[in-house]
Amino acid sequence: MSSPAHAIYSSTLSLSLQGHEFQPQYGAQLIFNETARSRLLYSTACSQNPSCRIFDYDSSSHRCRLFEADLTNGAIIAVASQTSIVGSVILSASLYASMYNQSCSACRENRYQTCSSTTNMCQCPGNSYWNGSMCPLQLFENAACSQIDACRSDLNLSCIINSYGEFTQCLIELTTSSTETAYAVWNTTAGSDSNLASDGTDIGKYYPGEGPGNICDRNTSTKYASFGNCNSTASGSPTCSRNTGFYLTLQRGTSLLVAFRLATANSYPQRDPLMITIEGSNNNSTELTRGSSWTLLYNGSFGISTNQTRLTYGSTQWLPKNSTWYASYRFLVNLAMNDGVSIPTIQYSEVELLGY
Repeated sequence: MSSPAHAIYSSTLSLSLQGHEFQPQYGAQLIFNETARSRLLYSTACSQNPSCRIFDYDSSSHRCRLFEADLTNGAIIAVASQTSIVGSVILSASLYASMYNQSCSACRENRYQTCSSTTNMCQCPGNSYWNGSMCPLQLFENAACSQIDACRSDLNLSCIINSYGEFTQCLIELTTSSTETAYAVWNTTAGSDSNLASDGTDIGKYYPGEGPGNICDRNTSTKYASFGNCNSTASGSPTCSRNTGFYLTLQRGTSLLVAFRLATANSYPQRDPLMITIEGSNNNSTELTRGSSWTLLYNGSFGISTNQTRLTYGSTQWLPKNSTWYASYRFLVNLAMNDGVSIPTIQYSEVELLGY
């Protein structure tokens, strides 16, 4: 930290009045917290760190903090210490326009853009994105977003598209890994007790190897195929798919489900779910088979279009405004895409739960 900043790393800083410090909105924004002999050394450290956008320094305690943050996701606040000050890196489009997407020689040892090892072109540093003129920091959960890469992907956030094809807000995919445990049900309606299904080829079964665990493995080449009221030896009936589904308790804990989307399976569009219900519960695992444990949150479309391309996601469906966080969720299919014709199973490959 005592070495002078190389000129190519130099930054223009804006300093607050004495008696202020930076208050980040999220713990992940703190780069590090150390001590330094002078404000000059710490402003140099910020200039040399491409992630640093804000720092604060207290000349009495010598506490120095670097933040990967700006005033869109944090605040400069007044504090009791009159020896504390905040420094902010001043950014402008002119710092980026001549370098972005140029050969790496244009941004070598530059704090504003980095050389991509995959494209060998100048790109935005980590946790930032190109908005057409600059590299602002990526956004945190529930923030309004306007393009696909605007959200913190390292925190499992995505900029979600609404039913009008517009980007809306940064949401988390609530299923954290392929090890989520989902339980198959059949002959179950919203508010009623769950009838658990098991693997097999008869009534009340799901096809062996195509169980409910496949819906959150983030692999559209696997699927969940439930026989419901039918079996593998019959041609099926119009009602095979009705009242089948699954429930799961999220590994990440209690969460607010805001939206969801489904991916189709590999074959037979008539087997796609069309209408579903979603319920939430905070009861313990031993009570989740009881209908009284569940609260209805949604009754509507699964977001799949007629003859949608196989192994692709449907449109994002948004739940009615809901402020209750739940640990467990139950999805039940009311109607298949071609209800009215004989189908032996209902099937889908992924269900993506979105919220925070």
